[in-house]
Amino acid sequence: MSDVLVQPPTEGEGASALRQNTLGLRHAIVISVAVMSPAASVFFNTIPQAGLVGAAIPLCYLVGFVIALLVANQYSEFSREIPSSGSAYTFVLEGLGPIPGFLTAWVGLAAVVTGVPYSFVLLGANLQTLVLRWFGLNLHWSFWFVLAIGLAFAICYLGVRQSLNVDLAFLVFEIGVCLILAAIVLFHVGQQGGLSLVPFTLQTVPANGDITAGLILATLSYIGFETAAALGEETRDPHRNIPHAVFGSMLVVGLFYVLMAYVGTIGYGIPHMVNGFANDPAPFDTIGRLYGGPILIVLIDIVGVLSFFSAALAIINGGARILYAVGRDGLLPRWSTWLHPRRQNPIGTVIMLCTLGLVIGLPLGFLFTPIQAFGFLGTLDAALVLIIYGLVSVASILFFWRKRRARFNVFLHALLPGLATLIIAGILAAVFISPSPWPLNLIPFVLGAWLILGFVLLFVLRKKLTTQIV
Repeated sequence: MSDVLVQPPTEGEGASALRQNTLGLRHAIVISVAVMSPAASVFFNTIPQAGLVGAAIPLCYLVGFVIALLVANQYSEFSREIPSSGSAYTFVLEGLGPIPGFLTAWVGLAAVVTGVPYSFVLLGANLQTLVLRWFGLNLHWSFWFVLAIGLAFAICYLGVRQSLNVDLAFLVFEIGVCLILAAIVLFHVGQQGGLSLVPFTLQTVPANGDITAGLILATLSYIGFETAAALGEETRDPHRNIPHAVFGSMLVVGLFYVLMAYVGTIGYGIPHMVNGFANDPAPFDTIGRLYGGPILIVLIDIVGVLSFFSAALAIINGGARILYAVGRDGLLPRWSTWLHPRRQNPIGTVIMLCTLGLVIGLPLGFLFTPIQAFGFLGTLDAALVLIIYGLVSVASILFFWRKRRARFNVFLHALLPGLATLIIAGILAAVFISPSPWPLNLIPFVLGAWLILGFVLLFVLRKKLTTQIV
C-alpha cells in the first residue's frame, strides 16, 4: 500500500529525499507570509503596544520593518549559495562549524516545538468565544485545540503543495478582508479630515511609555519571514526563488503591517489609544462596529481564527523540513527522516511536531490560561528565534569571508549582518532585563535550562559532531 509509512531507504538507494522542483516562487512566499500571521499579529500584538507607545504604533512597525530587512539579507545571501531545507541550521553549520550548527539546531528545535502550540492555543480560545457568541454552544477551548491540530496534521499529511494551497486561500481571504476594512476606515476618516502623519512621530508616546518595548513587539511580529528557506530543496531554481521569496514576503507583510497599524490607530482615534485601544480585547472588532456593520465584524472574527490556523500549518511544514535535515545529519533519531513513500513528505517530523504541540499546549493552557499560555509560548519562541537570527548573522560574515571571498561584499556581508547582530543583542538584552509579569518571568529560566541541556548534549556528542557532519 502506497500510503503505509516505511523506514526510508539508505542514502545509497537514492529514494530518501524530498521531492525536488515541485514548488514555485509563490509557494515559498506563501509559507513565510503565513508564518508571520499578518492579520492575527495586527489584531493582537498592537493591544499591548498601544499602552506603551500610544498612537506611535505605525512608527514602531515601520522601524521594525527596517530591522527585519537587515536580518532578511543574511537569509537571502545564504540561500543564493546553499539552498537547503535545514535553513539556519545549514547556514550556521557552513559558516561557523558543526558545534555552533548543533546549537542552532537545538535552539531551533525548541523554537519550532513552541511555535505549534503557540498558534493553536489562542485559536482554541477564540473559537470557544466565537462559537458561544454565534451559536450559543459552549465547547471548551481544549476541544477546538485538539480538533485544529488534527486537521492541520491531515492537511500536512497530504503534502506541502496542498498545505500551501490552503494557506494561500486563507491568506487571500484575510488580507482581502483587512484591505476592505482599511479602505472603509481611510475613506470615512479622510472625509472628516482625520488623516494625519502624527502616528509616525514620537509626539504621541505617553509620558510613562516605553518606545523600546514597542519597537521590540513590532520587530517580533516579523519573525517567520525566513521560513521560505526551509523549502530550498523542493523549490524550482532555489538559488533565485528563495532569496526572492524572503524579501518578497517581507515587502508584502511589512507594507501590510504599516498600513493596518495606521488604520487601527486613526480608526480607533489617536487620543484614545492608551486608555481605549490598549484595554480593548478586540479593538479591530470595535473599529469594524464603528465604520461597518455586523457582517464586517463576523468577517474580522473569522480572519483572526484563519490567520492563526494558517500560521500553525506553515510552522508545521517549515519546521518539519528543518528537523528532517537535522535528522538526516544524524543528530535526531532515525525516524525523523521518514518520508511518505509516495508524496516524499517528511511525515516523521510532521507527526513529531503535532504530537509535541498537544503534549505542550494542553498542559500549559490548563496550568495558566490560554491567553497566558499564548503570551508565554510566543515570547519564548521569539527569544529563541532571535538567538538563531544572531547566529545566522555572524555565520554570514565568516562564511562569505572564508568560503566565498571572491563574492565578499563589505556592505552585504559585513556591515548589514554586523548591524543586525548588534540590534538583535540589544533586543535580547531588553527582553531579559525588563521586568515581566508571571508567567513571562519564567522565560529566562526555561531558556537557560534548555541552553544548559544543549551544552551537555554537545559534550556527549562532540566526537560525533566533528566526524559525521561534513
